[in-house]
Amino acid sequence: MSSVPVVNPSTGARITDVELASLEQLDAAVAAARAAAPAWGADAAARAKALETVAAVITENADELARLLSTEIGVPLKDTAMEVGGAAAFAKYRARTPLAVDVVHDDERQSVVVRRKPIGVVGAILPWNAPLLILAEKVASAFGAGNTVVVKTSPLAPLAVARVGELLADQLPPGVLSILCGDAALGAALVEHPGVGMISFTGSIRAGRQIMAAAAPRLKRLSLELGGNDAALILPDVDVARTAPKVFMNAFYRTGQICAGIKRVYVPAQIYDETVEAFAHLASTIRVGDPFEEGVVLGPLSNRMQFDRVAELVDGARAAGATIVAGGQRLGDAGCFYSPTIVTDAGPEVPIVADEQFGPALPLIRYENLDEAITAANATDFGLGASVWGADPLAAAEIATRLDAGSVWVNRHGVVAPDVPFGGTKQSGVGRANGDVGVDAYSELTTISVQLNRAKPSA
Repeated sequence: MSSVPVVNPSTGARITDVELASLEQLDAAVAAARAAAPAWGADAAARAKALETVAAVITENADELARLLSTEIGVPLKDTAMEVGGAAAFAKYRARTPLAVDVVHDDERQSVVVRRKPIGVVGAILPWNAPLLILAEKVASAFGAGNTVVVKTSPLAPLAVARVGELLADQLPPGVLSILCGDAALGAALVEHPGVGMISFTGSIRAGRQIMAAAAPRLKRLSLELGGNDAALILPDVDVARTAPKVFMNAFYRTGQICAGIKRVYVPAQIYDETVEAFAHLASTIRVGDPFEEGVVLGPLSNRMQFDRVAELVDGARAAGATIVAGGQRLGDAGCFYSPTIVTDAGPEVPIVADEQFGPALPLIRYENLDEAITAANATDFGLGASVWGADPLAAAEIATRLDAGSVWVNRHGVVAPDVPFGGTKQSGVGRANGDVGVDAYSELTTISVQLNRAKPSA
């Protein structure tokens, strides 16, 4: 059996080696999930109780889980603590939200209702950037709909998720949840497995396309939350001193490694210089360092692959004639620390604008009129999120309707909640997570249509 090293991105040191699951272990997990599925899908009360247990176990072990996350992905402890709390909240929400039954008609002629039934076995493939939160989101929705789940963790961040699996091993019915650490080959086998009825994936557009192609022969159900290149549109009426720190933190939170984080900022010409100066000051003064150190706001990039990607984008922007007004270099000799970077004068074709950076590098783009900015913001194959920032929230909300994205926020960005649908348009995804529509993605909808002969009441 092969193994992979898990590396601390703050130091570059190996934390441990994790064994990769074999194809035989995958087959066994799917077989157990299929065996458990009928009884599990029929017992909503048991599923609600199980989700309450998931929430309780995560909460009771919050400190350990947050520390594991900070060690393996380099995110500051205060932020991984928020991730752990969010994971518990997702499980608790779904435990307390029964499946809806839609009544379409109920009169003297007919009764038509829509009921939700489980798909069967869901294969959940996790990313490395927020593994525990996304585990909870997927498992909660799948359990809520009555499915059993086989999870594949990222080999770059398996520790906290695997620990949750250990903690739940004797708390849940056999077979309803299996957690396997695997590489791309195991992920492909999970997608293609004939015993799996649905794949729920969070990750890159490239991988999402591969999953869609592999799932096509069996027409498997899919939920794909893919990459984003979220635009923030700043309006001329903002107070720059108040708005700049908010936009900045929504771009650099967790070192920019958030799917629905701000990746491009469009700034009106009349306040452009002031905004650039404010962002450059923020980038130069924010505290970067050890995720366990008090007062640290940003940690390292979570792995060497992503560090190299960000460095390549910044170097490419510099070579293309862009100006690096802050940052633009590695910090220290150990780990994957990169200085918060502000880029100006980058055209729309430059990869740091056109592609998803997923790191601490942010282009600020000048615009002369609002229509120009909206056109530029929409001129992308991405469509996960966007935001509008203005002094008048209602006026900004009207502008928000013109942006092509699955979620558009006003005077905030990236706010995600268990009861609010989330997902991307265009190539940023297929389907929606969370809320009622989110659990529908994990369900087969059955329409029950009954002809009735109810007599009308006499006058």
